[in-house]
Amino acid sequence: MEMEKKDVQALKPDCLAPAAIEAKAETVAIGKTNLSTGRCFALSILAGMFIGMGALFMLFVKADSNLSFAPSQILGGLCFSLGLICVIVAGAELFTGNALMICAKVSGKISWGGLAKNWVLVWVGNFIGSLILVFIIVMCNSASFDSGAVGNAMINTAYSKINLPWMTIFFRGIMCNILVCLAVWMGFGGRTVIDKIFTSMIPVMAFVACGFEHCVANMFFLPMGVVTLNTVGYTGTTDIDKINAVVTAGGALFNISASTLGNIVGGALFIGGLYWIAYHKKQANK
Repeated sequence: MEMEKKDVQALKPDCLAPAAIEAKAETVAIGKTNLSTGRCFALSILAGMFIGMGALFMLFVKADSNLSFAPSQILGGLCFSLGLICVIVAGAELFTGNALMICAKVSGKISWGGLAKNWVLVWVGNFIGSLILVFIIVMCNSASFDSGAVGNAMINTAYSKINLPWMTIFFRGIMCNILVCLAVWMGFGGRTVIDKIFTSMIPVMAFVACGFEHCVANMFFLPMGVVTLNTVGYTGTTDIDKINAVVTAGGALFNISASTLGNIVGGALFIGGLYWIAYHKKQANK
């Protein structure tokens, strides 16, 4: 009997097939809508902090002026992947990943009200978690590291993200969440912690290296830049008048509005929606 069990285990595939991943995405979405408000909100705050930790890790790479463009982007992306790894393995509620809940909605397993409640609650919780982390990092005086180079990187990153046309941010948001939701989708298919870590890393490295826009990451990057500019100051090479005009609370909200909508389109339409069309109907016809 024991030998038979081992044989069955040996026949199991290394990961779930795409149709099984789609079914799991629907099951996970149902579980998310059934979370109590308090539990969902607590997990959302944690996700905001986790993504912010990855963003901070990336800023230490961006502060090193000795790195050329491509190595800086790729290494920064590798460091940033810490955030999504923590969300997927430790468990937390991330707005961008929850775009995949659309699979359960179009299958009729959750309501529009349940979906909207989750998205709004998680978005707000992610923002609060990010702001909590900003406060902690300010109190750590991390901006002073490397003779102020980390603080300059915080401000330069915020400037580069806000100083873009709204539509550019929107389309970069689409591309970002195509990659993030692919990471989450493939993580659903993994059977081990190592599977989930590995499937998180490469798509996240790609979206960071390509300069795409993640609304939850920006909930940390942009307030961090604004606070650093107004508390520590800026000693970098960019014109300080341009910095002061762009790196503001209003500028942060400008970026986050565009990246949020782009992330919804990228995750819900291009990953959740198209995979539902490809695999849910095949399951239903079996």
